[in-house]
Amino acid sequence: MQNRNLISVVIPTYNHHGREPDLLNLINSLLSTSNSAFIGEIIIVDNGNSLSVDKLKVINKRTKIISESRIGLNYARNTGVSYAAFDIVSFVDDNVIVSSNWAKSIVNGYTNNDVFCVGGPVLVNGKESNRYPRWFSNYFLRFLLPPAFPIQAGIVRSPYYLIGANMSFKRGTFDRFGLFDPELDRKGKNLLSNGDIEFMMRIPTDKVWYEPQAIVFEKIPETRLTRRFMIRRLFWQGISDYIMVKKGGLNNFYEKNEILLTPSFLNKVISVIAKGQIFEAYCMFVRKFGFKYGRIYLKINQEASIKPTS
Repeated sequence: MQNRNLISVVIPTYNHHGREPDLLNLINSLLSTSNSAFIGEIIIVDNGNSLSVDKLKVINKRTKIISESRIGLNYARNTGVSYAAFDIVSFVDDNVIVSSNWAKSIVNGYTNNDVFCVGGPVLVNGKESNRYPRWFSNYFLRFLLPPAFPIQAGIVRSPYYLIGANMSFKRGTFDRFGLFDPELDRKGKNLLSNGDIEFMMRIPTDKVWYEPQAIVFEKIPETRLTRRFMIRRLFWQGISDYIMVKKGGLNNFYEKNEILLTPSFLNKVISVIAKGQIFEAYCMFVRKFGFKYGRIYLKINQEASIKPTS
């Protein structure tokens, strides 16, 4: 099997103390008999040097751990790209496991229309929904998982989009369109996002392919099912939205109605309140506040980056 048919799997991981079992489960699913034939290497990018390497007993010749000291998910992704040796570079989160047909489905996706990007569903175990608190509606779920796709494979078109927990690219895509923007996506405790979407928006829309059998299953931590987390998540979503709009303009932004105070938005808020979902309505405004704060956030970060060190 030639390099063009093999995958470099990049797994960025940050602050992973005590979560090695999740990473081990992921590696075991990648090295299962059905997936192994399509995987050339597994690159674990230790972001911030937090990984307990001695606990990873399954490390073998195809698995390597690379350190990236700059804190940020997109720094870790870009480091993974720089080390990738095979023609398909795939990214998965460190708290997922891949399905038995995942690797084959990713490879098969690249036989369609000379695409540059292939991704698939990110699902939770059926029992996971039983853990959702009563206030946790589909509005909140969309900030943890991608929207539900149609059943069939095909080009990804609005309002659907792939997310970083399960996306892959031809190696040459990074030569043509650059790397992930380190201003976006999570940086330590800052819950920035949109880095995956921003990168895919650089690619022609007819070159992004959805493969329904390339499934990963995500474990949603209990800490993400709290009101406090969701308030932070929506605030940082607003900041991420501002960065996206500043880079690409409002007309190109994929969720304009979520950040503009329009009659459509106000009608939606009224509808949500009428259903008794007060916290959801509150979080809709939290996202808008984050968007307004985005200008200040960027200014503070720019000033910090040029501040002389003693």
